[in-house]
Amino acid sequence: MSQQREISQSIRMKTRVAFLIATAGLAAHAVASEPLSFTDEAVARGVDFHIGFNYAQFGAGLMLLDLNGDSHLDIVVAGGLGDVIGVFENDGTGHFTDRTAVANLGQSSTSSGMSAADYDNDGDLDFFVSGWMSSSRLFRNDGNFQFTDVALQAGVKTDCPLMSTTWGDIDGDGFLDMYAAVRTLTFADETQNFMFHNNGDGTFSNRAVELGVDAELDPTLLAAFFDYDRDGDDDLYLGTDKGTHNGISNRLFRNEKSGFVEVTKKTNTAANIDCMGIAVGDLDFDGLFDMYLTNISVGNKLLMNDGSGVFVDQTKSAGMGNFHIGWGTVFADFDNDTNLDTYLCNMLGDNKLYRGSQVWPLIDEAATAGVNVEEDVFCVAIGDVDGDHDLDMLVGTSNDGLHLFINNSPDAATNNYVRLNVVGEVDKNIFAIGTTVEVDTGSMTQIREVRTGANYKAQDEYTLHYGLGDASSIDEVRAIFPGGLTRTFTDVPMNGEWTLYRQDRVGDVDGNGCVDLSEFSMAIQAISKPGVHLEVGDEIFDANGDFVIDSSDIMALLSKICAQKYSGRVFQGP
Repeated sequence: MSQQREISQSIRMKTRVAFLIATAGLAAHAVASEPLSFTDEAVARGVDFHIGFNYAQFGAGLMLLDLNGDSHLDIVVAGGLGDVIGVFENDGTGHFTDRTAVANLGQSSTSSGMSAADYDNDGDLDFFVSGWMSSSRLFRNDGNFQFTDVALQAGVKTDCPLMSTTWGDIDGDGFLDMYAAVRTLTFADETQNFMFHNNGDGTFSNRAVELGVDAELDPTLLAAFFDYDRDGDDDLYLGTDKGTHNGISNRLFRNEKSGFVEVTKKTNTAANIDCMGIAVGDLDFDGLFDMYLTNISVGNKLLMNDGSGVFVDQTKSAGMGNFHIGWGTVFADFDNDTNLDTYLCNMLGDNKLYRGSQVWPLIDEAATAGVNVEEDVFCVAIGDVDGDHDLDMLVGTSNDGLHLFINNSPDAATNNYVRLNVVGEVDKNIFAIGTTVEVDTGSMTQIREVRTGANYKAQDEYTLHYGLGDASSIDEVRAIFPGGLTRTFTDVPMNGEWTLYRQDRVGDVDGNGCVDLSEFSMAIQAISKPGVHLEVGDEIFDANGDFVIDSSDIMALLSKICAQKYSGRVFQGP
């Protein structure tokens, strides 16, 4: 763990220099000249879904996620007319087929938040639907767009004012745990927040009180797991309603592995707002995560991590007060220029899109970009829907059609990028939730973390997206897996989508825990041509992380086979 801290400190020192240069108007790689541009293509692409009245539960959830393992983002959305939950399958081009009838998720007029996680470690994404004063549901993915509600037998069936959920492996056992935010005291309901600890057998136990994260009677609207102190495990931040006038606050809990310790006052993260949205990302390239928090019309808050474990309010400098009733919000690099842009949903006011820049105040480009939705909006999810390597948006409404904003920004097409998928252990935390990945282009390091359910009632894509501007190359990619295990990759090609594996997964294509002769044969067939990088899909054979399959990788896999054979492990022939 000390090695990880040293790495993080070194990165922060280097990237602070880059930040100082950037604020002087000389930001390396940041290229932005043309306006952001989106078109609403929901109906044209087969997503003709009308969201009904959803004010009672403060918005109905929506998700962008790969339900059938074909690497294309499908759509799930709640709150439809007739109380349906809509399911739409992506054909690979960003066009959709309605699978609602096939999925048969049932009806619910009060579906609240949505989040997706592989809770049973079987390699596909399941999802949870919060019930607002009604039964919540955990849908196990059975394949082929078939699902089974297992909430009751899993021990996560609730009937209370449940808002949103977020997932993380709080104790490092490889099984994802779920934190569920309850708007406690709504209709005098005193149900408190849940920390559903995954028992590893398909069931969960509520340990919120035991771990000190039940939040007592605070009305919590959402929560986010993220590694604020970069020590290799996920901490927990709670967004609390009614803090503007009632003195209650948001709360930050540091993960101590054996439990959580509240550090709200120490970190200056109380906020004291009606918190309805949390965006997490590194805005200033210092290797630390910052937060943007939505609020009622007295103004949102931008809290910047100053590197000493303290967050500083820089809302006014950034010009991101908003002063409408804000709900869901996300950070995303929509133009691939390296800077994170900020989209936020509003009631009683148009949605905002603050164009990212190291020169503040930021400019709202929502109107010119075509995303200043005039309806009351609660939820937004982001992901590359059409496979053109820029980020699109799924935006909910009230009493109107769902919006699917396809990104047509000119800069996104000309700037460089890289997209990274992270794979965890063979049978534990397979989607590597909680992994932080740093992309270093020499004068700038960008960080992202694999998260799920951190957005307000919504699910973003799992793939980590990095705009690289006019960078000439990627120096290093560092994947810091939960617990601090780090793997470094070099010579990663830009303008592609790649998969990052843990070292212990190298060569193990079928995930049975060993490398057999058939997999060794596959590695030989994947040997790179001279001067050419490995092909997409062959990353698992890259033993030394240099993105070339050569004799050194083959020898490493052969050594792995021999070690298995002579250690008495199960060895399988071709």
